[in-house]
Amino acid sequence: MRNNLIKIILIKAINMKKLFTILIALFAIKSYSQSGSQSYYKRLFDTRGLDQWNGNSTSSDQLEFAWGVPAHMEALVLMYEKTHDPKYANTLIKCIGNTIDRRDDLRGQVQGLSTIYDYRGNSGPTWSTNHYNATTDSGLPYSHLVHSANITYPMAKFAAIVKNDTTIQNLTYNSTGRYAGQNYMTIAADLVQKIKQTLDYHGDQWHLEPGSSPNTSIGYYKERNDNPPVNYAGVILPFNMQSSVGRVLVQMYRATDDNDYLIKLNQIANFIKSNTQLNSSLGSNVWTYWKHDDLREDISHADLTAAFPYECNKYGISINGSPIYNNADINAYTKTLTKDIYISPLHIKNGVNYNGENWNIKYNTNTSDPTVAIRYGTYTAYLWLYLSQYDDKTLYQIVSDLQAAKNYYSNITVFDSSITWALLSNFENLVVPVNTDHEYGEDSDWRGIASGDFNGDSKEEFVVIRNFDGLIQTLEPHDRGFQTVTSNKVYGGSNNWKGLAAGDFFGDNKSEIIALNDHTDANENGIYVLKIENGNIVEHTKYTGWGAQSEWVGVVAGNFISGGKDDVITVRNFNKEVRVNKFVGTDMQSVYVNTLNLPASSKIKAVASGDLDKDGKDEIVLLVDADDNNAIYNGIHVYRVNDSGVLTKITEFTNWGSASDWKGLAVGDIDADGAAEIIAHRNFDGDYKLFKLNGSTLSGITSEKFPVLQTKNNVMCFGNFDPSTKNEELATLRKDGGIVMFSAANVTNNVINMNNRNADPCKNELPEVLFSFLKSATFNKQESKEIVSAK
Repeated sequence: MRNNLIKIILIKAINMKKLFTILIALFAIKSYSQSGSQSYYKRLFDTRGLDQWNGNSTSSDQLEFAWGVPAHMEALVLMYEKTHDPKYANTLIKCIGNTIDRRDDLRGQVQGLSTIYDYRGNSGPTWSTNHYNATTDSGLPYSHLVHSANITYPMAKFAAIVKNDTTIQNLTYNSTGRYAGQNYMTIAADLVQKIKQTLDYHGDQWHLEPGSSPNTSIGYYKERNDNPPVNYAGVILPFNMQSSVGRVLVQMYRATDDNDYLIKLNQIANFIKSNTQLNSSLGSNVWTYWKHDDLREDISHADLTAAFPYECNKYGISINGSPIYNNADINAYTKTLTKDIYISPLHIKNGVNYNGENWNIKYNTNTSDPTVAIRYGTYTAYLWLYLSQYDDKTLYQIVSDLQAAKNYYSNITVFDSSITWALLSNFENLVVPVNTDHEYGEDSDWRGIASGDFNGDSKEEFVVIRNFDGLIQTLEPHDRGFQTVTSNKVYGGSNNWKGLAAGDFFGDNKSEIIALNDHTDANENGIYVLKIENGNIVEHTKYTGWGAQSEWVGVVAGNFISGGKDDVITVRNFNKEVRVNKFVGTDMQSVYVNTLNLPASSKIKAVASGDLDKDGKDEIVLLVDADDNNAIYNGIHVYRVNDSGVLTKITEFTNWGSASDWKGLAVGDIDADGAAEIIAHRNFDGDYKLFKLNGSTLSGITSEKFPVLQTKNNVMCFGNFDPSTKNEELATLRKDGGIVMFSAANVTNNVINMNNRNADPCKNELPEVLFSFLKSATFNKQESKEIVSAK
């Protein structure tokens, strides 16, 4: 009785926004409690309940079906194609059924809805709206080809998946709606017929130009020319709209093997090709919005135009054995974004071969004309992610970098955009950006970053230092950005900082900080030890007088010498010296000074440490630049440290080119297997390269591709900054001043303890009474279903 009363109170008291929060929290608890490894964005997709959401497919407003509902259905079919998880198919089938039920000529069968008749008095197999009429939201409705294509594309793709996979054809859809109780093959067959009806309805808009043969002829769709209530009657539709229906034809050909679809999609391809030019200097494709005039093709339409050629290439669509679009064709479309539209990190053009509205996202300014307001909706870029695997494979990180920036996602919907997350999930590789702060200036000149626990809460944060003003700041992830952990300390701009380390050097169960200062004044040159005192960063002591010729490289902390407390290793190019230190009480003492056998002309560029072999002690890793005469030293060197502080080389991965210019280095457990991996970065190519120690062999596993400028001079460290996963995250400091934190693309959950509120996701989103109720002993699954289904 008491539980029922609590439920009634909760249901009546919580408004719809809070109810949605409850749903999200329940999905989150379920998702975060699973212990298996999974895609970061799949995890986010499911946690937010998008795997079970109907995508507004039950709406009475036909405008919902123009773009929003189709985008969600496309997300679901993408997730199903990648994972083969039937939950995505089940939700997709439900959405498809709802959508077909709301077709103009069928919606009258749904209680509360009526049949829709267009401007000609016809009711057909489409989803008409008057929103895009010459007078917006006024007059009789019109069925737009692009909307019909958007809607039927995920339907056709699902039918094609079923047709080409005999293992799923007899699976049964056991939920409610139009297709209840039917198997996938039966559903697919019905979808093919429904899509054909819609395509036939637009058949009178098709125009075929004379050609020598069906293979070389040109075809396209026009706007209707019978006094429709829209602008541009009889005009050839824009290229993105041709591509939209082209995608449907690709999937219908795959679903049916009907050659008529192949012929028509090839004719559309011929039309698009005849209006596309190659920029030979960039290797990129150039085209306009449409044939009607020279209006530029903005980012948000260009990605849909490119999606049809991609679809042809991905699924091997060919004529007489020749691909309609080959890899070189798709590389040219990819370069349209990476070489033409993309100017530099967080700075993009508004459209193809167009410099009129360049947007600097970091500063949120129109750099072409600062007096002109930015038209944010024209910069939507998610469909470009389809091209992630082409050309130099930098496109994924270009687009995800945009979408992770606050000035982008605050103005363009990214969070809870199911199609965006599905595409990010579909093409993620090694790391994905999850938290960013781009408000720091380009003159920051970051010099160090290290992970540690600076407030004694047993969670990892990180500390940064920059050369511009000597700012030392402790940060932790918050929402999609960061927040400070302690007060800041500022040393001023007269120093030359060369690295940070953090560890429990004093044995007080929280981290202290060590900074290296390569000051020209010997009295200031050396090692600075800082501690946290009453929430403030204060200087504990410093060990200076090392001399201006030190050429400090960096400093690391770790368990190098048996004894319980963290130890310190400093590295400088002077004598190629690696000095091992330990703390006695709160004083640092030298243990051993190693002089490495490296050429005098070589440069140690970075140092990092971590437990590479799961033996409970940390190894150190060095990056070394060397000229071509000493190529055997150029690259990665791994050493073991004994209790006497003596280094022994374990392995190396060398013989890289003299132009490498190694910069970023971090060691951490990115794959949650208990052993740390190495990520090394060189300015030469911008890549983040992943290495793993196997016995005494260092193996190159994979790499994440970035534009060179996006990662130039990056400084980085690993830490377990997200306690909901076992993986360590990679925090990076950029040359442009930005701070970007990456998650592993594949994450392993930490199992949630429902008795520990601090361990629960979304805990701050839940009312206290509800949180207590959800973890009470009397709460059960049946009761949760009753809450979720409350109206």
